[in-house]
Amino acid sequence: MEIQVIRDHLDIVKLQEKMNDIVFDYLDTSNNYPKAMRELKPLYIQVTTFYKEYIDNRAGELPSANTYWHLFIDCCAKLCYFLAASTYYSTNELQKTPEKVEQLLTISAYSLPSIDQEENEQLLSAIFALYSEIVKDEEKTASLRNAVLEQKGAVKQCLQQFKVFVENEITR
Repeated sequence: MEIQVIRDHLDIVKLQEKMNDIVFDYLDTSNNYPKAMRELKPLYIQVTTFYKEYIDNRAGELPSANTYWHLFIDCCAKLCYFLAASTYYSTNELQKTPEKVEQLLTISAYSLPSIDQEENEQLLSAIFALYSEIVKDEEKTASLRNAVLEQKGAVKQCLQQFKVFVENEITR
């Protein structure tokens, strides 16, 4: 399902609904990780492509940290986490893409705004736990945790982190 772009903005409500449906149907209730991964991947591609094009059309300038972009980056962080988790638990895929899962978890942590709110605080803990399980290096996990906590989930920082990630991701 293609999420519409209306007046230069991705329909964040539809994106959130679609992601929530996938997470509920394939991660929360059935543990059908390969199906979740296949369903989340097109959303991820659409979101990263949209953001890259949005930034490129504005000569690299970040969007303002208004409500829309707060919701957008929050949704992106969660999408990256759920894609990483579904890829990780689809064991065959992890063997092919462990670095990709690590990168998704890293950007998920860095781009999650409002980390002082309970829901995002819990998600951040889940991100760090999965990251630790994957990298098997407590020092590396602690380093990521400290860097993310230092950033404090400021929306502008999150948008900047996602911009750098998307630029690297799309040029690969």
